[in-house]
Amino acid sequence: MDQVKRVALVGGTGLLGSAVVQVLLARNDQFELTLFTRSISTHKIPAEVRVVAIESFDDISEESSTLVRWLRGHDVLVSTLNSAVALELEPKLVAAAIQAGVKHFMPSEYTLDVTHPAARALGKGNMLGARVSWADKLATIASSGQITYTTLVTGGFLDWGIKSGMLGFDLAQRAAVLYDGGQHKVTACTVSFVAEAILTALRMPNEKTANKRLYVAEVEYTGEELLRTIELASGDKWTATQLSTESAKENGMKLQAEGNLRAAYLNFARALNFDGCGAADLRSGLEFGRELEVDLQRRSLSDIVRSVIDEATTS
Repeated sequence: MDQVKRVALVGGTGLLGSAVVQVLLARNDQFELTLFTRSISTHKIPAEVRVVAIESFDDISEESSTLVRWLRGHDVLVSTLNSAVALELEPKLVAAAIQAGVKHFMPSEYTLDVTHPAARALGKGNMLGARVSWADKLATIASSGQITYTTLVTGGFLDWGIKSGMLGFDLAQRAAVLYDGGQHKVTACTVSFVAEAILTALRMPNEKTANKRLYVAEVEYTGEELLRTIELASGDKWTATQLSTESAKENGMKLQAEGNLRAAYLNFARALNFDGCGAADLRSGLEFGRELEVDLQRRSLSDIVRSVIDEATTS
């Protein structure tokens, strides 16, 4: 993005947002950061960060709103909101950015490729479908020339996915679920790597980023490789349960019919992550950032797993 200096960040107190704040503060000779947060937020924010508290996000796209007034003069608006909140607020954020004259927007879509045909096929009346619709709408808005966007498609957060159990690995019980035998290749990133990737995108030339969906990957693995690496790092033999990704999709459909949309989304995400369809195999993203003078530092699977196991052991 050409000559980016002033960065506005929404969602800067969450898992990824906190890491982005630290990355940008470490480069405060290159970037000026403004963090927009809800006025009711109680999160601790570093004292050196300029913070703008927003009373209400209902009218944020109005020309007289606090957000529009404080966004003026910024070069880019970066969203690191969680997925549910992002779907609600990002259309308003983009409208506010256009009102304020902000030239570029980075949406919070740090996950598998929701525009992949396999993802589109599952996205009927659910959160996955809502993410697909917003990705399409954002591209349409950008085509008008009022604003440009860059979407970083990163796959899942590997470190968080292991710790949280999202990937089917239970650290406390030493138990794992392997989907489709754990045979299909997947790519992923750690939270800190995605934060650095956002910084990298801010430094890339406009022709490389404007109105593009860029694949980003730190490491590739299979479910089986991940299990063996975790066993080696933990020093324990784990219990593995075999499930098919088709069963995960079926369970997702059942949960969706019952109105449990969050749980349905998690099942769909696991299926798309491990079924080999390509929505989570973003291996071209292993080249992301390599054209810059300062290369992104990618950690190995064993290094990432060791850090997760060590943290779980000491906490």
